[in-house]
Amino acid sequence: MATGTMIRTAREYLRVSKGKGKTARSITDQHRDNLAAEADHGPWTWGEPYRDTGSASKFATRVRDDFEKLLGDLTSGGFGESGDVLVLWEVSRLARETGQGVALVDAAEAGGYLIHVTSLDRTFNPRNYGDRHSLISGINDAEKEARLLSVRTLRGVNSAVGDGRPHGRIPFGYRRTYELIDGRPRPVSQEPDPGEGPLVIELFERVAGWNGRQRESIRAVALDWERRGIRSRDNGVVLTRQNLAQTLKRKAYIGIRVHQGTERPGNWEPLIERELWDAVQRVLADPARKTHTGTQIKHVLTGVLRCDVCGGKVSLRPGGKAYDGRLVYRCWGRDCFTIDKAQTDRFLIGDAGHPGVLLAYLRRPDVAQDLAPDDDSELSAVRAELLRLRGELEELEAAEAPKTARARIRRTNDMEELEADISALGVRLSKLTAPVPLARLLPDDPVADLAGWWQATPVTVQRAVASILLSPSGPLGQPRIRRVADSPSAAVRDRIRWVTG
Repeated sequence: MATGTMIRTAREYLRVSKGKGKTARSITDQHRDNLAAEADHGPWTWGEPYRDTGSASKFATRVRDDFEKLLGDLTSGGFGESGDVLVLWEVSRLARETGQGVALVDAAEAGGYLIHVTSLDRTFNPRNYGDRHSLISGINDAEKEARLLSVRTLRGVNSAVGDGRPHGRIPFGYRRTYELIDGRPRPVSQEPDPGEGPLVIELFERVAGWNGRQRESIRAVALDWERRGIRSRDNGVVLTRQNLAQTLKRKAYIGIRVHQGTERPGNWEPLIERELWDAVQRVLADPARKTHTGTQIKHVLTGVLRCDVCGGKVSLRPGGKAYDGRLVYRCWGRDCFTIDKAQTDRFLIGDAGHPGVLLAYLRRPDVAQDLAPDDDSELSAVRAELLRLRGELEELEAAEAPKTARARIRRTNDMEELEADISALGVRLSKLTAPVPLARLLPDDPVADLAGWWQATPVTVQRAVASILLSPSGPLGQPRIRRVADSPSAAVRDRIRWVTG
């Protein structure tokens, strides 16, 4: 019981993790216990508390805003007068990273503040070496526990990855089987859901135009499903075009488990065959599949050209007297430049008699050859070899551990070699199955009548081709328009600076 008459100001630091541990206390519970502590350790007058929701562990990704504010106030003196009290429910509420905790204890010591820990029923003075040691020891123990929890969690994740068990949210089209592991239900397998599985297959086949179906847009499927009353499993909301587009990209449907960018075979039955999956990915990567691009897209180069002065977009406007009213390209934001549209289009695109940069590039025989489809036989061979190597790796992983150290080292080396070969084949397969968007836009024989094809092609497709070729990452680079004052001459050729990379 306090014997003095001095009344100190107490300010709470209230923090609760989002976890479901048995010892977790809500902010309301902590506040109630802290108020009760005043009877034995006060009298206190209560100041504004600091509140946070989230982990104090160093492995947390969310910034604790009020913790940073508390540390700043203790350092600057904004916390209160010397002798005021920081009230915590327990030491682990403060920090589970020793460096952060020591910094806070140091700040409290320098400011002359006390720290009361309600669960210990004790008020600590950081200027007392024994109290300081007790506080830092408690923080150090909390960090140890957080690291142990992280190791256990990571071990469980790695075990699930190695076994190919499912993780995360259940994909639409599947249902899961759970087992009690370490006292908690864990997913051990998943199988196609009788109701949702056929819907996923239908979605892939309709978008790819597969199995005798007519090819449809994702939006058309979404509208059809809405009319049929097909809803999400969790909250019964309409599955939008964006939802279905994400579904079409999930590799879980071809039996692949993706964890931190690494792919391994899953232990569940694929819903979609690989050929259908590849066909859908080619559709999704096709820049010409978008049938509506808005009324604002009427010209090929306005979305491709950039101002060399400010890097801004380019607009099309009627020119002044200097251009006799002809259309000109202008810097959209600052009017940094003006350049004749017809001359610029002639140089960058051209026509049958005088192909410009773009058409001349597409007419090159080597470019047409590079855009030809890949050899299906090579693709099949790579897939077969990949399946064989994955099978060998699974056999090694499932085999009983060797008894001698030399045999264990040899087994480990064999597994590492197989993993390296699988990784290399995975990269090769990605290149073979990667869509070539430009090839889907061009005629079968670009060398024959490219200019005629260009004139008959809708502006949306022309824009798509120009966007691929005339970009910083494209084969030609991005054309940026200089001011006349910054150019060697007023000719269009000299007023364009090509940007690559």
